[in-house]
Amino acid sequence: MSQETPQFKNKSEKLDYIKEEIAESARLNLQRAQNITLISSLVKYDTPFLLSSSANKKTIDDLKQNEEQNQAFLREIIENGGNKDFTYSVKDALNKILPPKIITENEKTWVQYVTSCPVTKIEVVNLQEGLDQKLLTEKARETGICPIREKLYDECFSELIRQVTLNCLERGILLNRIKKETEMTVTSYQNLYESSVAYGIRTLLLAEEEKKKLNDDIERVESECDVLESEINDIINEIEEMKKKDDERREVEKNQHEEEILEGRKKANAFKEKLKEKLTFHGK
Repeated sequence: MSQETPQFKNKSEKLDYIKEEIAESARLNLQRAQNITLISSLVKYDTPFLLSSSANKKTIDDLKQNEEQNQAFLREIIENGGNKDFTYSVKDALNKILPPKIITENEKTWVQYVTSCPVTKIEVVNLQEGLDQKLLTEKARETGICPIREKLYDECFSELIRQVTLNCLERGILLNRIKKETEMTVTSYQNLYESSVAYGIRTLLLAEEEKKKLNDDIERVESECDVLESEINDIINEIEEMKKKDDERREVEKNQHEEEILEGRKKANAFKEKLKEKLTFHGK
């Protein structure tokens, strides 16, 4: 059910009502900004504020980080910082070094800039304690590769750059340049590591495929060897069988031959006896 528009006696009462509505809306927006869900960071940010509904896409795009333009602006500060015609502010430079956060929630866009309040020594001490506390609470590894530890130290470095920038802009810009170079180097090493891992995995897969192929070849050759060995055993058994039969045949033939010789000798002796008898008979 929609809320009914109250009736006003005069313009002054209506104006007071509108002022109260605006104040209430501002109070709710401030409360919403304080309660908005943000990732806890070691970098100090101001309270986020709500962009007006009239803010167009170009305004939002201008707030978003454009690394190339930001670095060009910072280089120009270093090169033309002493030129009176070139005007800039530390806050603008700080927003280029650490671009604002843009949060979209419930179709509303919030913007949060880094704080530009003066830095005191106690903030450095608090930063160190905050870093140690976060390393402990988020269970970051003390050694080796740890994304959590890397993220926290990156935030700590960014906060130090913010503090240094407020005291000396040029020094903060140089530190930011060193940070960007370090990030680029780390990214290069990460890409190299990922490429090496990918190459290792491809090599492993090829090796596994080759190993499987070789194992299949070994099984095939062993199977062929088993078949050939079986054929050899069959041939050996066949040879032994033929040899056995041949020995038996030779033994039979030998016995037959000996019997024939014996029979021939008997016949020769008998013939010899008959011949002697005939010769004796004629001699008489």
